[in-house]
Amino acid sequence: MSALISDSKTRELIVTLEPTLVTPAVVHDEIRTYEDLIVEKSGMERDRVQQFIELLFSYIETIPASAFYRHIEEAGDALGETDPDDVLYLACALGSEASIWSDDTDFEEQDLVPVFTTSDVVDSFDTF
Repeated sequence: MSALISDSKTRELIVTLEPTLVTPAVVHDEIRTYEDLIVEKSGMERDRVQQFIELLFSYIETIPASAFYRHIEEAGDALGETDPDDVLYLACALGSEASIWSDDTDFEEQDLVPVFTTSDVVDSFDTF
């Protein structure tokens, strides 16, 4: 969401990283839910936001829930009482054998997959 709202390091990294980025397919529902807020906060026109969403998702693979459904209970147990969407992201990472890139501190409560903040990702490029 932050990549849609501001011209940020997150946005830059999404379009320049070579590793495959994945997200649960429900992210499209989340974006539709917050589209008015994205338009307002980004300062972009609605059609420009739509174009930008399409661009970002040309770099991000969306994973259907059927591919990670069996990990939802495990993810829920690991995260405890947090945002239900966080459970889906963790389950998706488990099902995809992926790490999580998020600045959401809720993911620090689990130890099932590695978690990287945007700063961690930026710092990893500084070591090359």
